[in-house]
This record gives sequence, structure tokens and C-alpha cells, in this order.
Amino acid sequence: MTRPTEVASKLTPPIHPLDLAAERRFLGPELGQAVQRVLESGRYVSGPEVERLEKSFADRARVDHALGVASGTDALVLGLIALGIEPGDHVLTTPFSFFATAGAIAWVGAVPRFCDVELETGLMDPGRASDAVDERTKAVLPVHLYGQMTDMRGFRALGDERNLAILEDGAQAHGAERDGVRAGEIGDACTLSFYPTKNLGAAGEAGMVLTRHEETAQRLCHLRDHGMSAKYLHASIGTNSRMDELQGAVLNVKWPHLEEWNRRRRATAARYDRAFRPSDAIQPLANPAADGHVFHQYVVRITGKTPREDVLERLRQRGVNAAVHYPTPIHLQPAARKWGFGPGDCPNAERLSREVLCLPVHPFLDDSAVQRVIEALLEAVRTRAPK
Repeated sequence: MTRPTEVASKLTPPIHPLDLAAERRFLGPELGQAVQRVLESGRYVSGPEVERLEKSFADRARVDHALGVASGTDALVLGLIALGIEPGDHVLTTPFSFFATAGAIAWVGAVPRFCDVELETGLMDPGRASDAVDERTKAVLPVHLYGQMTDMRGFRALGDERNLAILEDGAQAHGAERDGVRAGEIGDACTLSFYPTKNLGAAGEAGMVLTRHEETAQRLCHLRDHGMSAKYLHASIGTNSRMDELQGAVLNVKWPHLEEWNRRRRATAARYDRAFRPSDAIQPLANPAADGHVFHQYVVRITGKTPREDVLERLRQRGVNAAVHYPTPIHLQPAARKWGFGPGDCPNAERLSREVLCLPVHPFLDDSAVQRVIEALLEAVRTRAPK
């Protein structure tokens, strides 16, 4: 028999983790005008749109340099190279992130080494990282996960004490702050992704590297353009990783709205917190960053008797499309076996991969949609999904 809630879900539009169509409608004709302006200019790569975006991000992070690149993954790879990471070096990072974090380390010939995360936040912490540093460790790559910064004051102190480069992965942290520090402000470099799903998303692939160091900025400038230090003069081996003007134009249109969009995400997250914290079966991740969290994802742990996969199915039946980031920690991925980690080595990351659930939190959710999500999840943890 069809349940009333299943009938209702067929009569109301589903709620998705992301609504790019709503974002497009909100921006109106300005987005198309920006693209047309670039097309008519005849300058499609490394022009004024990208330069304007670079300045906006450098100013926001309170650093001197921002360099647009072709993707967030390229930002990681070029950031590591610019900081002097070489084949065989160890780079300490989190096992609980998108695979690109560790993949970039391997791509430059270095060796990813994993440090378990905090169960309450999913973040690396400087204390565990310090214990995991070995004689071959040359850098630490903490991830600002789900829109929440790690303890960058602690990581900065660790880097200074142990002579380690600190590369922040800020792909999910546009506009994030913690303890008075902004993403990218005190690391040696910080990478950003503008993949369309991010808080500030391009119309395709784009990324950026922030740095406060002039020498690092010069290396990055060369690396992203085939190692050229002057036209047809190649001082190093680089690649083709320049952000194009169309992406710069799209991001410049969205940039003035980022702060408000992040505020809306925080407001939705606050409603979820109030609704779910009394539940023993739903545990929102802790938020030591307070108002500095930009909620790229709103994440809870499903800790009751109903398995997470059943909860996901029950939500789907009620028209709520939740997601799991990430169902398998990096150190247990097939491609990571050669790095020498296995089950039980990072127990908090492994537990989070079994428990986390990401709810819709994009800035175009209305009050009724948020209430639907709340009611659906509270019901889902009380009822096993039918087989």
C-alpha cells in the first residue's frame, strides 16, 4: 500500500542539495550580459575579468596574491609544487575529504600520510597532526571541510615549529573564518575550487591559489603558464592551467552575493540545529567556528537504530534528496592501498563515512522546504524504510 507521505512527495517538487536553476533566475540577465561582454571583447584567457576576481579574493583573505587556475585540483597540484614539495616527500593530510586532496599529493610524486580527524567535526586537528609528523614530512595539507575552517592558528604554529609548509585546502570554504582568521590568511598557500556546486561556483571548472608570499606567487604565475617567465622564455616546467575569462566573468557576477548566500546557509543550519539537537538519533557536527562556518554542506551523523541507508531511502520517498560526503575514506580507496593504510588506521574517519548525511542547505531554500526537510528526517530516523 502507498503511504500518504509517498503520495504527498509525488505532488510536491523534490528538494535537492543544489538548485543552480534558482541561482540563474536570481541573477537574471546580468549573467548573460557578462558572458556576452567577454565574447565581444575577443580576450578569452588571462584578462581583466580574472584579474578583478583575483583582487577580490586576495582582499577578502587579507593576502597579497591570488592566482586563478583551471580547477581546484590544479590549484592543489600547483600549490604543492610552488611550495617546494618533491617526489618522495611526505605530506600529511586528512583521510576524510574528496579524493583530490590526496590525489594531488601523489600526482607530484609525494606520499600522502593520513592523520585521523575529530569525530565531532570531521576536521584535522594540530595535536594529532603533530604526533603524525615524521622525518620525511615536508608539508601539512589541512582541509576546511564542509565550509568550516580547521584550527589554522594551531597549524600555523605547527608549521613554524617543525619547519613545515602549510597548504590549506579551501575548496569548500569561500568566505569562511575561525578565531579571527580567514581562509587563506595565514597558511603558506590556500587552494580554492569554483566547481559549480561550491558556494561560489563557475559555469564549469575553475580554481585559485592564495598566498602571502611573493616568491610562491611568482612560481605559481610561471607554473600555470608552461613555466614562462617572459614570452617564449621558459624558466621552469609548467602546464596550461589558466582560468578563462568566461569563468572569471561568471564568478564576478556572483561575488557580490556570496556574503548574503552564506548568511542564508547559516540561517538554515541554525534551524536544523534547533530541530535536531534534541534527538539521540541525529547528531549535527560540532561548529567551533560559530558564525565563520559557511555551510557548504550541513552534515549530521545518523547514530540511532535506523541505518543511514534506510534513512536516505526514507527521505527520498518524502521528496528530500540528501547526500553522503564521503562514503569511503580516502585511505580505504582502492587507489590508496599502496600508501600502506588499512581498516582501523583512522577509526574516526571510518565511522564518519558510515554515519554522515548531508542535508539541502543551499541559499534558495524557502521556509517551507526547510520545514519539509526537518519533518522528513525526524520521521525517517523513527521508521525503517520498507524493503
